[in-house]
Amino acid sequence: MNLREVFIHKTEYEGTVEIPKEWYVKTGVLDIQDLYLKFSIYQNANQDDMLSLECQGNLILEDARTLDRVSYPISVSMDEKIDEESEICGKFLEKSKNTLDIMAILWENIVLEIPISYTVSDSLEMEGNDGWALVGENSEKEVDPRLAPLRELLDREKE
Repeated sequence: MNLREVFIHKTEYEGTVEIPKEWYVKTGVLDIQDLYLKFSIYQNANQDDMLSLECQGNLILEDARTLDRVSYPISVSMDEKIDEESEICGKFLEKSKNTLDIMAILWENIVLEIPISYTVSDSLEMEGNDGWALVGENSEKEVDPRLAPLRELLDREKE
């Protein structure tokens, strides 16, 4: 047993939490559901203040292909020493009140989990596309008739 990790003082929380909608309204996240948070703040045998945080939940996003609402599972975990040099102290610790803003720390770590684009659709076929076409790497490219002789020349050089 490592005696340096013996917990002297400990504060814990375990349960569901809600992120205020105004925090995520401009991020592309439509909703946050089933956000379960477990954290503890403790002082180890070295008199270091430590924060251990774990969170699981679901972000509701727009599917990148179908624009349907889809669930994107997230999992956040961190173990951080809270001291003068810590990034946490500079942003989230109010020394005058001796408080630590756990929700702000949690939100900062959730933001890192938000994908730029997410889809659950396996199909590339789009229905009701109003004249739009999906162009991929394997699609046949039509050659402008004016450039056909140039295309033939390039094809001959490849051979």
